Amino acid sequence: MIKITKFAILGTLLLAFPVFSADIVFEKKENILLKGKIATVKTSKKYRNLEACQALCESRSSCSAFTLDTSKGSCTILKNVSKEVSNSNATSGVKQ
Repeated sequence: MIKITKFAILGTLLLAFPVFSADIVFEKKENILLKGKIATVKTSKKYRNLEACQALCESRSSCSAFTLDTSKGSCTILKNVSKEVSNSNATSGVKQ
């Protein structure tokens, strides 16, 4: 009886947690700077390329979009997007 209870609890826990996709899809927006509620801004060299900036966004559940601004050397992670602004130094991505 104890083994059945353990399996029932384990099964319930597995069903209670959603399965997350390993591949998060972003809509890439070149020459666009996104505005909205900022979650964080990183300026270290580690986040000054598109792949690293996108990976930072992927690692945060609150991130809905990111903008890499090469003129400022910054990666901005956004909780939401309220506006798109033309900027030749920026590349952005929005979670689909």
